[in-house]
Amino acid sequence: MAANFVHLDPLHIFYLFTVGVIGGLVSGFIGSGGAFVLTPAMMSMGVPGVVAVASNICHKFPKALVGALKRAKYGQVDVKLGLVVGASAEAGMLYGAHVQETIKRAFGDSGSNLYVSAAFVVVLAIVGGYVLRDAWKIHKSGAAGAEEKVNALARRAQAIHIPYTMMYFKSLNARVSILFTVPLGFATGMLAATIAVGGFIGVPGMHYVLGAPSLMASATELVVAFVMGLGGTIKYAWSGFVDIRLAMIILAGSLFGIQLGAIGTTYVKPYLIKVVMGVIMVLVLFSRGIVIPVYLAELKIIGALGPTTVTALNGVSFAIMILALASGAFIILAALAKGIRAERRAEALAAPAFAAGTVAVPVSPQLSPIGRFERFLLATDGSEFSTGAVRESLRMAQKCGARLHVVSVLSHDVEYESLGEQLLKQELDKAQAHLEQVKAQAAAAGIACETRHVQASEIYQEIVNEAERVQADLIIMGRRGGHALARMMLGDTTAKVIGHARCSVLVVPRAAELAGRHFVLATDGSRYADAAAATVASLAGLCHTPVTVVSVTMPSHSKQRREEAKRAVRRTVVFLKQEGVAADGDVLHGRADRMIVEAAQTKNSDLIVIGSHGRTGLERALLGSISERIIGETRNAVLVVKAA
Repeated sequence: MAANFVHLDPLHIFYLFTVGVIGGLVSGFIGSGGAFVLTPAMMSMGVPGVVAVASNICHKFPKALVGALKRAKYGQVDVKLGLVVGASAEAGMLYGAHVQETIKRAFGDSGSNLYVSAAFVVVLAIVGGYVLRDAWKIHKSGAAGAEEKVNALARRAQAIHIPYTMMYFKSLNARVSILFTVPLGFATGMLAATIAVGGFIGVPGMHYVLGAPSLMASATELVVAFVMGLGGTIKYAWSGFVDIRLAMIILAGSLFGIQLGAIGTTYVKPYLIKVVMGVIMVLVLFSRGIVIPVYLAELKIIGALGPTTVTALNGVSFAIMILALASGAFIILAALAKGIRAERRAEALAAPAFAAGTVAVPVSPQLSPIGRFERFLLATDGSEFSTGAVRESLRMAQKCGARLHVVSVLSHDVEYESLGEQLLKQELDKAQAHLEQVKAQAAAAGIACETRHVQASEIYQEIVNEAERVQADLIIMGRRGGHALARMMLGDTTAKVIGHARCSVLVVPRAAELAGRHFVLATDGSRYADAAAATVASLAGLCHTPVTVVSVTMPSHSKQRREEAKRAVRRTVVFLKQEGVAADGDVLHGRADRMIVEAAQTKNSDLIVIGSHGRTGLERALLGSISERIIGETRNAVLVVKAA
C-alpha cells in the first residue's frame, strides 16, 4: 500500500505542520468540528482522498477521548447515549470505510477523490451557508436566542413506544426507542468515514431528533467520535490507508494551535466565531468543487482536459485552500494580537517599581482599594468542587461584615451555538435551586446576599464581568481536580479568572478551611507582592493570624538576586509588624511553587497569599503562572492579590 502515501520532504512536513496548527486554531476557536479543514488540506497536497480521511480520523479520536473526559467532569456527557449511538456509528463507520475502499479499488485515486470532494461540497454548502446566515442574523439583532426547549420532532420521537426497544437516557429525561438512535448513529458514522467529521449529523440529530440538550449533545458526540474513530482507525489501518506520518505531524501542530485558538475566543464577539467557521467552510467548498472536473475527466465521465487546464484547476484549488487557512488564521491571530497589545499597554501605564526600603500600596482606580473586604462575589456551579468556596465565602462574609453576591454561570458551547443550544430548563432550575440554598444559608448567618444565574459561552468572562458589575473586592471560587498536563492542554476557568479579573481572587479547594491558624505570604519584591502584603496585613489583622513571609531563589540565581530576596522578606516583615501583625520570614531555595506549598504545609497554614503578575492569554499559556501551579498543587486556599 506504499503507493497510497505521498513523499514527504521538508516543505511538505512544514506544510502539514502548518495545516495542523491552523486546524488546531480553528478547532480551538470554534470547537472540535474545526478538524473539517484537515482532510481537504491534505488532499490539496496530493494525498488521496481515502488516505486523507483515514489519517484525519486517526489524529482525531485521541483528542475526542480527552475532550469527553474533560466535559464529563462538568456533567455534560451522557455516556450511555454516547455508547448506544456510538455502536451504530461504528457500524456506519465500518460500512463507510468499506464504501471508500471499494471506490478506491474500482476507480483508483480519481474515484476516491471525487467521492470525498463531492461529499465536502454538499455538506459544507449546507452547513457553511447556515452558519453564515446565523452569524448575520446574530450580528444584526444582537440576540442569542430564547431559552432552549424540547422541539416538536423530539417530543414525537419520545412519545412513540415500540415494545422491546425502549431505553432511558438521563440527558433526555425520557425513554426513546433505539430504532431512532440506530439510523442516527449509522448516518453519523457514514459521514465520518466519508469526510472524517461526523458531528455535522450527530450533534443536531441528538438535539433535534432525540431531544438531548444541545450542550450535552455536543459533549456526548465526543464519546461517539472516540468510539467510531477508534474502530475506523483500525479498519482503515488494516487496509493500509492510514499514513501515521500525516496523523502525527498534524496532531503535533494541532496541539499547539488549539491553545492559541481557544485563547483567541477571549478577544472576539461570539458572532465572529461563526464568521470564521462559515468563511472557511465556503472557501474549502470552492477549493474542492473546482477540481471535481479534473476527477470527472480522469474517470472519462466528461471529455479529457488539457494538461494546462488540469494544472490551472489544481493550482487554483490549492490557492483557495491556502486562502481559507490563511483567512482563518489571520482573523484568529489578529484578535489574539490585539488583545495582547491591549494588555501590554495597560501594563505600561502601571506605576513603576517601588523603592526597596518600603512596601508601597498602589492607589487603585477602582472602587475597591487594596485590603478592603466589603463586597464578595462567590462563583459556584453547585458541584462538589464548589462546596469549600460556598462554605468559606459565608464564613468570611460574616466575619468581615461583607455583602455577598453569588453567581452561577451555565455554559453553552460555541461550536453548535448555531443550532440554538443553551441548557435545558431542568439545568437552569437546578442552578436556581442551588442559589436559593446559598441565599438561605446567608440569611441565616445575617449576611446580605444577592444571587444571579446567567448563560455564557465563556464562563470565566462572565464571572469577570459580574465582578465588575457588582464592584467586587474579592472573587471566591472553587478548584476542580487535575494537574499540570490537564490544565495546560485544556485550559482552566479558575486560571483565566485570575488572569483577567481586576480584583483579587480566592481559590478554595473543597476540603480547605480558613480557620485563621496561619498565613504564608510569598514575595518577590515586586509591586504585585507589595499589594499582596497590604492585603494580608488587613486580613491577618482582622483574623489575628500570624504570617510567615517567604521568598524563593534558585541555584542559578546570582548573589545579587539572593540579597534582593532577603531584603524583600525583611522589609515585608517590618511592614506587617508595623501594622500589628505577628510576622516572621525566610528565604527558601528551589522551585518557587513547590517551596511555597511546602512552607504552608510545614507551618500548618490555611491560606497562601501571592501577588498576581496578571499574565493572560498567550503569555500565560507559554510561560505558565506560579500562582496557577500553587493552586494546582496545594490543598490550602490560595488568595491571589491583584495590584491596580
